[in-house]
Amino acid sequence: TERKEDTAMTVGEVYRYIDSRAPFSLQDSFDNSGLLVGSMAAPVTKIAVCLDITRKTAEEAAMQGADLIISHHPVIFHKLSCINPCNPVNILIKNNINAICAHTNVDMAKDGISDMMLELLDIKGETAVLEPVHKNGMGYGRIAQLDFAADAPSLAAMCKKAFHCHTVRYYDSGRVIKTIGICSGAGGREDNVATAAEKGCDALITGDVKHSGFIEALNRGITLIDAGHFHTENIISGKMAAEIEAALGVETFICENSKDIVNYC
Repeated sequence: TERKEDTAMTVGEVYRYIDSRAPFSLQDSFDNSGLLVGSMAAPVTKIAVCLDITRKTAEEAAMQGADLIISHHPVIFHKLSCINPCNPVNILIKNNINAICAHTNVDMAKDGISDMMLELLDIKGETAVLEPVHKNGMGYGRIAQLDFAADAPSLAAMCKKAFHCHTVRYYDSGRVIKTIGICSGAGGREDNVATAAEKGCDALITGDVKHSGFIEALNRGITLIDAGHFHTENIISGKMAAEIEAALGVETFICENSKDIVNYC
């Protein structure tokens, strides 16, 4: 049924659009994606988009008159034992702002964040899933072939430019890089490094690499690039805002406070 011109868009309609692009059924078992604050029936006249719903992005959404905020990271992830005044959930409820969080479903979906990373790096061609999760083969990360031979410093420089990083950390295995694994966010665990190596990757591009992850890369003989959790995932905000506004015709903006809050020297 078509929506009448004088009838406001609803949260449910926005939810169903996101679900058509990145089905919420794809989310991992540990995740908490979906409508986390508010009602599917609530009207929507203005939408805020951010990577994280923080105190500052929630307050910005309220100040800008948004009645829906969409984030990648869930505003409610672990069990809440209390809600204090500066908790973003409290701010959303007080200001009648609904919240939809699209997390691991967007990580795994076709044309999701890992595919965006490859696009920004201008890496084209067929890809394979790095870490399958579902029976249909969908999962985290991608494996792609470069149409040129790269080394670790040049690939790290490409990542820094593509993802607008302040800094990039990397381990240089010394090998020529033709096959890469790519996984946004917190993909720097030792098991991910091992998976990339076992699947023939010369390098893995990801974020949140701990010391043990770099040691695993050394032992496996694979280049490991840490381009940061924020910078490898914040790229979804602009794409989501533009697609939603174009598809649904609702004013949509990216929160100015959706930014890397870490300082570098």
